[in-house]
Amino acid sequence: MAAYNKRTNRRYRTNGAVDGNLARKLDRRELERQLDRSGQMDFDQLYERQPETAVERNARRRAQLKASIRTAQKVSPLALLGFVCTAFLMVVLLLCYVRLNAISRSIVSMKAEISQLEVEQVSLLTQYEQAFDLAAVKEAALAAGMTQPSDSQVYYISLPGEDQATVYHSGGSRLEKFFTFLGRGIYAAAEYFR
Repeated sequence: MAAYNKRTNRRYRTNGAVDGNLARKLDRRELERQLDRSGQMDFDQLYERQPETAVERNARRRAQLKASIRTAQKVSPLALLGFVCTAFLMVVLLLCYVRLNAISRSIVSMKAEISQLEVEQVSLLTQYEQAFDLAAVKEAALAAGMTQPSDSQVYYISLPGEDQATVYHSGGSRLEKFFTFLGRGIYAAAEYFR
């Protein structure tokens, strides 16, 4: 078998011959590219710098110049409008918080005032009840010299007739009576449908 391998190796070593797997032979540059991609070349060979051409130099200089000179950017009107709206809303929100704080302070002061007024109501109610105590009123009346009236001092007035009032109205013209009658009829109809 070794003799067969030697014979076949000798036969395929010629230029332009194809190996059994139909793989093409690589020249030196392709071999270097493959080795470069695989990372098996020496560091010096891998990073050997090619001399810069005039076209590459000019392109690099143009890129540096373009990067150093930056054109003025325009502010979008929509961005400016959005910023103004946001600032306006922030100011309105701040003013609402100030107003809310003032309302909260007034509520606290009103609650304190209500508690004071409740205490004052209790004290005034006790004073009122003391002022209208019948025993105290009787004592104050006796001290002032007032006495109960006797039966000879009381007079009752009785009037003949019932408790009623009579309104005398002078008769008006027929036109006034008609409008009065019509008004009463409309009023009665409105009361009926209520």
